[in-house]
Amino acid sequence: MDSYIEPDFESIRQAIDASGAVYSSDLLRRYHLSLKTRRFVILCGGSGSGKTLLTRMYANAVDAQYRLVAVAPNWTTNEDLLGYYNPLSKQYYDTDFSLFLRQAARAYESAVNVGKEPQPFHLVLDEMNLARVEYYFAKFLSGMEVLTSFGKAQVTMFGPDVVDLTPNLFFIGTVNVDETTQGFADKIYDRAQVIEVTHLREEIASRIERPELRQVLMAIWDAVADVSPFSIRIIDEINRYVDEAVRIGMPWEEAVDDQIIQKILPRIKGTDIRLGVMLQRMNDVTANRFPRSHSKIQQLNYGYQTYGIVSFF
Repeated sequence: MDSYIEPDFESIRQAIDASGAVYSSDLLRRYHLSLKTRRFVILCGGSGSGKTLLTRMYANAVDAQYRLVAVAPNWTTNEDLLGYYNPLSKQYYDTDFSLFLRQAARAYESAVNVGKEPQPFHLVLDEMNLARVEYYFAKFLSGMEVLTSFGKAQVTMFGPDVVDLTPNLFFIGTVNVDETTQGFADKIYDRAQVIEVTHLREEIASRIERPELRQVLMAIWDAVADVSPFSIRIIDEINRYVDEAVRIGMPWEEAVDDQIIQKILPRIKGTDIRLGVMLQRMNDVTANRFPRSHSKIQQLNYGYQTYGIVSFF
């Protein structure tokens, strides 16, 4: 077994940059130091901001074992996360999460027994606030707190079945900030390093290859960024849509008109007092250029002026 050698931060940053992912050095530094400090990091931000991608890119850069576990809205108990014992079959039914814990513990023990540095294991709960974190996460959260404080801990699966939580284990949760998700209790934030994942204007612009498209999309970004900024995921999808439209002979402006309606306007909703100004800015950007989007924006603005709320549907 080869001993694990952790790359330095500059090598990690260069590896992530080389992948084509767009993250600022400041964000990468904060994520790196937070993992070193706490072993439990929460990445929060809007949908499509690149939270999950960041966890994968960083794990690849440091040569960590990686497991992504998607949280389901119906999780209510520790068993949903860690598995359960069936007394009829006298068998413990593991989850992807608990299997990864066991794998990390075995790898740590094997490395230590031969005097080697163990490989890190990065365990990611994706959209962890789709369910109530206090319900399904309590047992593991307590174990991680002990691990951080004393360098070792255990989590009991059932009876004598105990799994070590080892120092090579790092836990990351991604959190979408929208109306479909559950809030966190203070004790969750107290036990984690919390990082908001956002993208700067120049990072958004760098993803748009066509100069004419960049000019339009950045004007739209400037119009909506204060209230409803869109993500790099949306930029990438619009890029592909416009490229495919041009390939079949469709004018790129008509394709952009499609995408404003299909990808950007549905995100604009609510009762924020800033929506009126934002809709006026969008009205100015689309006037005499993107007729279908312009018409829809006028409908949204009428609803806002009349009822004080913006609703796409």
